[in-house]
Amino acid sequence: MTCRMLIAAGQFPVAQLLDDFKLMALNRNEKHERNRNNCNYIHDDGWGIVLGKSGNLKELYKKDVPCWKDSRFLEYYNAKPDFLIVHARRATDKKLVNLSFTHPFEREGWYFCHNGTVTELRSKEKSDSEQFFALLLFNIQKHSSVKEAIKSTVNQTKKYTALNFILANNTSAYILVKYQKDPDYYTMKCLENEDYTIISSEALPNFNGEWKKINNGALLELNIASRMIDYMNL
Repeated sequence: MTCRMLIAAGQFPVAQLLDDFKLMALNRNEKHERNRNNCNYIHDDGWGIVLGKSGNLKELYKKDVPCWKDSRFLEYYNAKPDFLIVHARRATDKKLVNLSFTHPFEREGWYFCHNGTVTELRSKEKSDSEQFFALLLFNIQKHSSVKEAIKSTVNQTKKYTALNFILANNTSAYILVKYQKDPDYYTMKCLENEDYTIISSEALPNFNGEWKKINNGALLELNIASRMIDYMNL
């Protein structure tokens, strides 16, 4: 599975953000290993969104259709969140395009979306991403800190293309960039200014500024209220 995803916090223009997200999903933004020789490499196997305001992630919506074919997608252009996660999926196996495989996933107050394939967890009954999410939650219960739980989960996982994920609750978001191939495709980028912070699979054309590439193996903790980021290398 390969995906495009982003997270935003602060006072950001939602319509422009969703416009740029759609460009990523449609393969009309950055060039990378997956689309240089394939103009049809689009992310059309489902999309989902989590949004909230003032630390309350109150809405999750997802559907197993392309975002540009879902009328609900346009409705979110008028939303006024100060926190948002959005994800578009391209399935490895087109037989597994259904709502249960669509991101983000939600359990125990946590929301999760992933880009990559965890080959040792692939199954026709449950997505590798959802199983990886379950392993993360299991380790969060065992460890004294979320960061240590993430580190433990990554160390347990050996066979994958990428473990890139966004994991968030009402107070914090954790963004992992960890891949074994295709750096142009899997490297995520971060834009910070006085109004908002955006971390995205690709730099977004409607948002000017210095987009910084996140190093492979980096884990970011984003405080949703303050938008302060703490960096850690796994």
